[in-house]
Amino acid sequence: MAFKLVVSDTVTVSVQGKLPDAGGKLQAFSYSLTARRMPQSELSATLKLQDVSFSEWLAERITGWSGVLDEDGNEVPFTPANLAVLLDVVGMAGLITTAYLESCGARGQQKN
Repeated sequence: MAFKLVVSDTVTVSVQGKLPDAGGKLQAFSYSLTARRMPQSELSATLKLQDVSFSEWLAERITGWSGVLDEDGNEVPFTPANLAVLLDVVGMAGLITTAYLESCGARGQQKN
């Protein structure tokens, strides 16, 4: 099959993980982010920067979300302030960064 050199400007990023509750029991979570796709040239330039945090880097790319809920189960609207709260959860920025990079890039075929 041929490769079509047509790449969308945005990606949907599926984020999944576990976070301990107040009692220390791990609770699974998942949500989706919409983000601006980053080309390899931008990634290479970004990796050379040393004064940008993961949170700042992600805030420049993430444009929306779904599946982020408040304690009553209601959808939390996407805003820069709410994104900052999400990114302030320990480990979340790293988890999102990994999922984002996987969503942007090409993948080889998995063996069975």
